[in-house]
Amino acid sequence: MLKFAEICIERAVGATGNEEVTDILCRTFSKLNCNVNELPFDCTVWQSNNSFIEQANKKIEIFPSPFSRELKGNFSIKFVSSLSELKEITDFKGVLVFQNELTKAGLMPKNFPFYFPDEDKMMYETIEKINPNGIIAITGQDPVSGLNPFPIFEDANLEIPTAYVSSLDGIVEENEISIEINSKVCKQKSKQVIFRKEGLSKDVILIAAHIDTKHFTEGAIDNASGLYTLYQIAKLIQNDKFEHTIEFVPFNGEDCPEVPGQLAYLKYLEDNNFNVKSVINIDGVGHIGSEGLFSFYNFDDSLRTEIITKDGVKEGEQWYSGDHCMFVFREIPCIAITASDMFTHLMKITHTKNDKVELVDINLLERLGKTIVNIVKKLDTYQKT
Repeated sequence: MLKFAEICIERAVGATGNEEVTDILCRTFSKLNCNVNELPFDCTVWQSNNSFIEQANKKIEIFPSPFSRELKGNFSIKFVSSLSELKEITDFKGVLVFQNELTKAGLMPKNFPFYFPDEDKMMYETIEKINPNGIIAITGQDPVSGLNPFPIFEDANLEIPTAYVSSLDGIVEENEISIEINSKVCKQKSKQVIFRKEGLSKDVILIAAHIDTKHFTEGAIDNASGLYTLYQIAKLIQNDKFEHTIEFVPFNGEDCPEVPGQLAYLKYLEDNNFNVKSVINIDGVGHIGSEGLFSFYNFDDSLRTEIITKDGVKEGEQWYSGDHCMFVFREIPCIAITASDMFTHLMKITHTKNDKVELVDINLLERLGKTIVNIVKKLDTYQKT
């Protein structure tokens, strides 16, 4: 029996907690008539420590960006407020301080495989052309999480050291300002696991919930709740037979800029010539007092209507910041499920230390599991090959 609390630990890709929860899931799903497949991959592991900027007698704590490189020494600083100002800099060896227009939202990781907008590409090209010693971003409330301040860079491929802070009041442009970004990265081995329930056909119905977390959070809502729902589904159908093969996939990398588990899984599909017929992605569910919101993509209208009416689910707006999107873009029918208050309340909690066990109603996850089983059976019948 899977205990919810034991999977609510920090689970950043490559970290000890990630390995521990992966092993727990492997033991659990192997007892539920699932074959366990392991896809090894290389990943980047990040460690950080107290960091600061100091001028005269004023010392301010700054926070290393996830996956930042280390920076220590005395540097000139230059405040920059817009992309146009940034483009005017041609030769600067010091630390740039981003503010205002440049720090409204985070950048996608460099060369992100699923989505890399032109404006982010232009930003990286401009920064790397200048090649400063480092960058500090002055930020406030993250528009897509509970972090305040938040990093605008979260990039294992960016060689320039970066940090973030809520304010640098009292710090002025000057030479020889002491700055320390105590941050380092190293390579580590990890894995993507797949729990496969063989059907009569090799065509796949994929049920996913990402296993990993950001750093410094136990990730109960995001997304131990999804993992526990996967377990509930597998338990309910362990003795059932299906036309399709059912794959339960705890994606290892949704909160990681390298998305290594997702890339490993896509390669696995290609190497084995497996065809994913439909996807259900569970991410951020079970908050006390909430209900599940179901978003549909590339779906047959009649089947969508049947699911909404007969299974009594509530349809929500489409959203694109989850693991279903790599299949949406391939025109595969997808359902994404999240809590009804995710975009009004829970966003202020996700990715923070406040995402704790006591926020989750296990009964909601159990009921959601039963609803998803009914949907899987409809998909299995509707999409027979």
